[in-house]
Amino acid sequence: MIRNLTQQGAVSADADVLVIGAGTVGLVIAAELAKAGLKVICLESGAEHQDADEHPLNEVVQTRSVYSGAAHGRFRCLGGSSTRWGGALIPFLEGDLKRRAWPIEHSEILSHLPAVERLFGLQAGSYETADVLGATASDYVARLAKWPPFAKRNVANLFAAEIASEAGPSIWLNATATDFEVENGRLISVTGRASCGSSITVRAQEIVLAAGAIETTRLLLLMDRQNGGAACAPDDQIGRYFHDHLSVAIGELKDADLRSLNRLIGFRFEAGGTMRNLRFELANESPFRETVPPHFVHIGFDKETTGGFDALRDAFRAVQRRRLPNINTLLRLVRGAPWLFKAVWWRFIEKRLLFPEGARLHVHMVIEQAPRPDNRISLSATRTDVFGQPLAEIDWSISEIDIAALRRAGDAFQKSWDQSPLSRLARFVRRPDEDAERDLSKGGGIYHPTGSTRMGDEPAKAVVDRNLNLFRIPNITVLSTSVLPNGGGANPTLMLLLLAQRSVQRLKKVFKVTE
Repeated sequence: MIRNLTQQGAVSADADVLVIGAGTVGLVIAAELAKAGLKVICLESGAEHQDADEHPLNEVVQTRSVYSGAAHGRFRCLGGSSTRWGGALIPFLEGDLKRRAWPIEHSEILSHLPAVERLFGLQAGSYETADVLGATASDYVARLAKWPPFAKRNVANLFAAEIASEAGPSIWLNATATDFEVENGRLISVTGRASCGSSITVRAQEIVLAAGAIETTRLLLLMDRQNGGAACAPDDQIGRYFHDHLSVAIGELKDADLRSLNRLIGFRFEAGGTMRNLRFELANESPFRETVPPHFVHIGFDKETTGGFDALRDAFRAVQRRRLPNINTLLRLVRGAPWLFKAVWWRFIEKRLLFPEGARLHVHMVIEQAPRPDNRISLSATRTDVFGQPLAEIDWSISEIDIAALRRAGDAFQKSWDQSPLSRLARFVRRPDEDAERDLSKGGGIYHPTGSTRMGDEPAKAVVDRNLNLFRIPNITVLSTSVLPNGGGANPTLMLLLLAQRSVQRLKKVFKVTE
């Protein structure tokens, strides 16, 4: 049941589980635990919808380079970032976890894959595809991410019935967590506040922090400060090793056989409105893993003018946000009818998304940024939010290590392309390294923040344990991409959803819930 804290005065409540954040994983874990019969309260700092691209509560202080993911890619509303995200779901390869500080085995995490695929209506089956790169290009593997239909990308749509039910989680909107009470090594209550002055204090046995990487880190730092620094300060690990994926165009496809390439790398349509798209990832056993961080390469496009493709995309994005397309979008669809007619043929005959008019194909590399302890999130000493609490301060930059890694990865992929059958469909023309590196150094990440509350085996090297419990306050579960020790060679969302399902099963055992 959805409730709004605005103008409610002072409220108090008890719960089995308190979830902070009703976004991509917060709503999932809240709904799943409520279905298991537990009393669940969820505090969401935003409203039911966020129409603007930026939210005022996402303001941060930035030092050194500007991390653009602080302002963009973060959404405070029911469904959170799932109201806007692209939708690509793909697990990390096992090699992405090797030689890293992962306390959980790859196979254990992937054991929850069927549950996530059922949730989003995805077909079961492998994420790898036929070796389009050929045997001589064994350093890379071709993989297909799975994309839910637009309406199913928003988790608020997936759990609409549970949200509306009295038996579902009690979701309080406009309730920003501001105060934390720790007693005898456990977090016993959290207070959320609305800008009007209303408040809700929730006492719970278990608390799940699922407010996104930056906000989750800020809230843990805030809790630590309010309780004498006994939770995290002794180890000085929380907030450190903040990093993201870095993305840059490394080349262009010239003299391309567009029709053949569209069949090969164009978005693929599958049953139930799901889609797949091709990318190339560093193979598990590639010797390049000794010198190059995990990364993936995908083929994108740009064009000089807008048309039917853009109008169709905007219409589907409105559906994802639980909105109807506006009149301007509908008029653009009418004007784009010639392309749309061809696109319909490709959709049902070729089962591919037709490239837009005048598309130029670019090769993009998305590479893991090196985790460094000096890249960190802390609390601002000078600036506060509307509730008088310190803003997050992000001290972050791209290093020479990252730039050198991009060059090595570009060399590796160019060698694989040139030796593969793909070279017969298009020439891969590499950008000058200095141009790509200049763009990389100006980049601000691609909204895949990781590392600032990373998991590990001991508090001297990590913030949470293998069960994602805070080492010194074990009734706190942290569910955000910030727990991932490294960014891997794929989008991190599916890995987080898998960890959420794992946490659901663990919390059921804590409360002795029988299946």
